[in-house]
Amino acid sequence: MMDLWAKACVMGRRYLVVLRKYWWIPAATVGLGLSVSVWRGMHLADSYVSSAQMVITGQFQIEGTARVTETGDYLGTQFALMTSEQVAQRARAKIQAQHPDWIPVQVSLDVNQIPRTTFLLLRATGGEKLYTQAFLDGVMQEYMALKKEMRAEKSDDMNSAIRNSQILLEKEFDADQRELINFQEKNKLGFAPSQFNSAGEFLSTLERELASLQTELNLLNVLNLDQIIDRSQQITPRTTTGNGGQQGDRSMVSLDPTFASSYGPMTDYQRAKGNVLELKAKREELLKTWTPAHPGIRAIDEDIVRAEKQMDNYQQQSIDVLKMRKESIQYRIKNLESLSQQWATKATDLSQKLAESDRIKLKLERDRNQYDRLITTQHGVKQWNDMEQEPLSILESASIAVLSKPNVSKIIFEGFATGLVAGLALLFLIDKTNDKIGSIVECTGNFREHAVLGQIPHDEMEGGLALLVPYDPRQALLEAFRSLRSSILFAPVEGTRPKALMVTSAEASEGKTAIAANLAATLAFSGAKTLLVDCNLVNGRLHEIFDTTPDRGLANVLQQQVKWTEAVVQTNIDNLYLLPRGEALAYPAEHYFGAFLKDVYEEFDYIIFDSGSVLDNVDALSFAPIVDGVLFVIRFAQTSAGQATRALASLNARQVNVLGLICNDVG
Repeated sequence: MMDLWAKACVMGRRYLVVLRKYWWIPAATVGLGLSVSVWRGMHLADSYVSSAQMVITGQFQIEGTARVTETGDYLGTQFALMTSEQVAQRARAKIQAQHPDWIPVQVSLDVNQIPRTTFLLLRATGGEKLYTQAFLDGVMQEYMALKKEMRAEKSDDMNSAIRNSQILLEKEFDADQRELINFQEKNKLGFAPSQFNSAGEFLSTLERELASLQTELNLLNVLNLDQIIDRSQQITPRTTTGNGGQQGDRSMVSLDPTFASSYGPMTDYQRAKGNVLELKAKREELLKTWTPAHPGIRAIDEDIVRAEKQMDNYQQQSIDVLKMRKESIQYRIKNLESLSQQWATKATDLSQKLAESDRIKLKLERDRNQYDRLITTQHGVKQWNDMEQEPLSILESASIAVLSKPNVSKIIFEGFATGLVAGLALLFLIDKTNDKIGSIVECTGNFREHAVLGQIPHDEMEGGLALLVPYDPRQALLEAFRSLRSSILFAPVEGTRPKALMVTSAEASEGKTAIAANLAATLAFSGAKTLLVDCNLVNGRLHEIFDTTPDRGLANVLQQQVKWTEAVVQTNIDNLYLLPRGEALAYPAEHYFGAFLKDVYEEFDYIIFDSGSVLDNVDALSFAPIVDGVLFVIRFAQTSAGQATRALASLNARQVNVLGLICNDVG
């Protein structure tokens, strides 16, 4: 918050500076505005005013759909229509037809809503009494007539559009009906739904039978003869026998009639196998009392051999029967798969035909519904057209026009306000196009990399050349230079503290000569032996400040015409010595400046050089790299930010040690 307040104060001060400099601009624009307003007031003729009222009575609907417009949007549209040139022309034509002898006059119309009501106040202002009243009545009547024509035209357009849509739908409906009939006749879809259901049921039956045969084949492939016989003994084949019947376990092998008739070898094999087992059991029992050589044992052994041969014979016959059974099942599976594929294709074809038929029926139904909606809308439009639709009606006709005198004070105030605003706007544009630095905030914002070492106050250096004295009554100015001296003496620097300092600026007339002289005097006040050198060898003015002649000075020293000790002048300030510029030197940069600086460096505590401006004098850029540091002067409301940036960039390019900025003419 404080930052915003500080910025506002800075901007206010900047605008005050601009106003103080260009005060004549708003004065001129205000004078011009007042002159124009006085001229208008003198030339304004008397006018007549007639008023009328209209009222919003409700809203309208179309077949249950409310057509409610936002009040603001609706009124704005109606205001624009009432004040349109079309309505005005119709009103003038009506007056001309009723009163051919009347001379038309210019009439202005103003329409406003009475606050917190639905009433509209219409005010017509013109130069003729009867014409103004007639014009206002004509505007309201022609507005109502135009609205009625617009409604009728809109109704006709809607009916025409609806009828065109109905014709298109009728054509589409007839085409869809013909398409459906042709499709049904071509594909014989009279019994298609029942056929599709029968095909589905038959496919289910085929799939169940196919699954049963596949299961039986899998069991025959994985089980041996003994396992099959054992499994058949554990399962009693059963078939459905009505509501109470049950179906056998489909995971077991069930015998169909063909397989059952071929089941004899398996029965004989099972009986022979049982006979072998009985004989072996009997032999084991007899061996408990008889020896293997006993005739009874031998007889049993012979019976066992005969029984095993018989069992092997029956086993081979049973294996052949099972092989035939497998081949039969595989053949039936192949036939069932082919039949299932045929019926699946047939069912898919029926499904596609039924889907296409349903699509055509759905489109027919959609067209029928859309046609019905159009008929309903058409009836609604007719009802809307038969009803009184306009919510805005005339409440009071135009009143008798009364005389209205021009408001001279209002006109003059408008001229004054217009002129003042125009003047301030011009000042604002001048400020925006002016990049002169006007405050510390702007200075630090434009040159963040350089510190502000001192701020020299405004209006304290009358004429820009008045020297300070030890007990100078200009306390603000004296304290400003003391602060600048402290900033230089106690500035944080690395190595040897700088003692040879150059004061320069971007352009001329920014106060660098006065600042150099007073800075040198302030250093001398502290007891430091100080040499002030005028190194502006083209138009330096330090000799004028100290009331000496420039006959001998720095120019003569650089040309080795005299020694510097002979050119230095003792001033009337203790510890302060002056080396004037001497005679003007055309090309001082070509002379050796470093030798002179080396000679005086050890003789003085501080050496202050007043140089020319960086952008106007190449000497400053030649001397600046040789001194210990440079003090750059910026004068408020005069120094251009762009020019100062260019000058500092030139110094930085030559690797000059810029110690900081000195803000001059601070308000």
